[in-house]
Amino acid sequence: MSAVDGLIPLGIEESDLVMLLLSVFLLAILVIAMFMFFPLFYAILGTLVIVFGIYYGVIKLKQEESQSE
Repeated sequence: MSAVDGLIPLGIEESDLVMLLLSVFLLAILVIAMFMFFPLFYAILGTLVIVFGIYYGVIKLKQEESQSE
């Protein structure tokens, strides 16, 4: 891989990439299903919970990584 690959980190292994793509696909299916079966307010609220949950996880992971260094 090269730097032109964009969002994909340079040190990612192929199996990790497959797991990342699978998780993004499942999250997309979950969000689509929420918009199909729930009222708009609850679908947007659920989507925001997922987005902020991922954001919180990334922040905590970065904090743990910086503390271990």
